[in-house]
Amino acid sequence: MLEAARSGNKDALNELILYYEPEIRMIAAKYYLPRADYEDLLQEGRIAIYRAIMSYDQDTTIPFLHFLRMVIKRKLIDSLRKYTRQKHTNLNEAFSLNNAISESDETSFLELLPNAEDPASMVIANDEVNSMINDLNKNMSNLERLVFEHYFIQGFKQREVSKNLGLHPKSLDNAIQRIRHKTALYRSRKVAG
Repeated sequence: MLEAARSGNKDALNELILYYEPEIRMIAAKYYLPRADYEDLLQEGRIAIYRAIMSYDQDTTIPFLHFLRMVIKRKLIDSLRKYTRQKHTNLNEAFSLNNAISESDETSFLELLPNAEDPASMVIANDEVNSMINDLNKNMSNLERLVFEHYFIQGFKQREVSKNLGLHPKSLDNAIQRIRHKTALYRSRKVAG
């Protein structure tokens, strides 16, 4: 059946995937993927079965089942690493502006954004931003305040901030990550009320 699947027989391939589905479930149950579904892990496992079928060397002394388990584990671990990489943090933790503010209030975040043509809304929005910045500044170190001002407020690139403040790039990146974390905590406290 392995040879039939490798030569393009879709029925044989599907039968092998169904046959080894319990292996996927057993391995996937050990892993957790934040903000994703268990079904996503199972799908990654099915892809791993296909890869194992196509790359298995029948001349080796390793049984196919052992090879398959190794491929599934590696695929799931790679998927978890890819999914949780820091560069995807904003996407993984983002929420839609179309979401309702709370379960009891159907107003969306998008509806609360001020209208650019309304001067009163602009003044209120600016006051809210200034209040937020002042509140955030209370919880920041001196370094974080400088980085916040240069990077987030003035919009300098990391390279420019690093040069202007005489910071090592890793120190700057750490400060930016701490600021983002504090901002997220501030936002969640404000939304929670």
